[in-house]
Amino acid sequence: MFYYKDIILDKINLNKLECSESARKGDPIAQYNLGSCYQHGNGVIKDYNKALLWYSKSANNGYALGQNNLGELYEKGFGCNKDYNKAFEWYSKSANYECAEGQKNLGNCYYYGRGITKDYNKAFELYLKSANNGCALGQNSLGFCYKNGIGVKKDYDKAVEWFFKAANNGCALGKNNLGVCYRYGIGVTKDINKAFDLYSESANDGCAEGQYNLGNCYYHGIITDVNYNKAFEWYFKSANEGFNPTQYNLGYCYQYGKGVAKDYNKAFILYYKSANNGFCSGQNNLGLCYERGFGTNKDYKKAFEWYSKSAENGCAEGQNNLGFCYEKGFGTNKDYKKAFEWYTKSAEKGCAIGQRGLGSCYYYGNGVSQDYKKAIEWYVKSAGKGDSIAKNNLGCCYLYGCGFIQNYEKAFKWFSRSANDGCSLGQNALGYCYEKGFGTDKNYNKAFEWYLKASNNGDPKGYYNLGKCYHYGIGTSINIEEAIILYNKALDKGIKDATNELNKILKF
Repeated sequence: MFYYKDIILDKINLNKLECSESARKGDPIAQYNLGSCYQHGNGVIKDYNKALLWYSKSANNGYALGQNNLGELYEKGFGCNKDYNKAFEWYSKSANYECAEGQKNLGNCYYYGRGITKDYNKAFELYLKSANNGCALGQNSLGFCYKNGIGVKKDYDKAVEWFFKAANNGCALGKNNLGVCYRYGIGVTKDINKAFDLYSESANDGCAEGQYNLGNCYYHGIITDVNYNKAFEWYFKSANEGFNPTQYNLGYCYQYGKGVAKDYNKAFILYYKSANNGFCSGQNNLGLCYERGFGTNKDYKKAFEWYSKSAENGCAEGQNNLGFCYEKGFGTNKDYKKAFEWYTKSAEKGCAIGQRGLGSCYYYGNGVSQDYKKAIEWYVKSAGKGDSIAKNNLGCCYLYGCGFIQNYEKAFKWFSRSANDGCSLGQNALGYCYEKGFGTDKNYNKAFEWYLKASNNGDPKGYYNLGKCYHYGIGTSINIEEAIILYNKALDKGIKDATNELNKILKF
């Protein structure tokens, strides 16, 4: 190995010397190649400022690839301040010389509105030129347009055709997108095995989207066994590429200990990155961290702020949580009308918790006229999606005859479903049914069993009713000390009836 000026050389890389000499003599191709060496650190230490210098020389000497790469540096802010107008200018020059890469990047400018007003028709036109000129990324972008109807009528067959060409030309993103088509049967017969193979190829080629989808396969057990460790591994690689959805997924793994030790601090950091990159689910979960103090101090105002961003960006869960903030006055003033508004948006997008929240607005008349039938309608939708609290609420409607003819047997069934799903409200209500014989035979032992489960899950009424069991020997032996402890827990949670029971004990 030896040195020549600022270039480190070995026998394999003697061409860098030739490149440097030619570049200094004004050869635009050599200037482009030298700029590429500095941009990517090939044979030299990576240096974006020098890359900018040599691309500028190449571009000003009329070399289309140099113009394209100069545009990329301006677009990304490498070696210079980010400048979309200059990026657009150089991409335009490159595209005018029929450079396929320049055409693709100019198409991106029109697609995203960078340096120019958004224009999907022009974006499509440029992607088409780029694709026909053999640019694999241009072929992928053209497939994306056909798949989503951007600047052209949707055509899944053509989308697959161009994704296939992109994939065959080595485009990792094209392989991922072709995998998506096979996964969901878009323009091709559904084939999950092919989807998995394509995701794997894309992921191993370093594509963040492919790594994300491969991670999802391992996380959800698609084609392969559920493997949280492998899911985490691929999410980690994708997140390091800055892919917003994967930053969110990786944060979720840390929050719940999936494939990695539970770590709220790391979950918070990843949600924060995802949120600041504009990913609405990340914004929602960042709000959750602030609301509950996961990896950070509790801060209802910040929770409200992030829930608001998530909701405005269309996240159904964020809309539900924003509705909850308005309902409870967390980080903002109570406002039942706004709560109703956001619960409605969340519910209409199919969020089970939002549907339940909307049902409760109708049940209690919060922000809207009381309407038990509409409450039931939304509770049924939420329960159908598996929401255990909605199941409990339907039990209450049957128990008290709200919107239904009173029916203890149906109340008991809904409470049972809720309780067996682990809902503390349903567990307490089921205990009450066994204690009173509502919809089932009286059974104090089972009443005690379900009150105990509700209490262990932190339900305030569960504390109170379990306290009564110990106080009066319902399904268990009398234990006044335990009763006092449970009554005090219930009282701390706002159950005022616990005061009367405590007074009875103290008077005795």
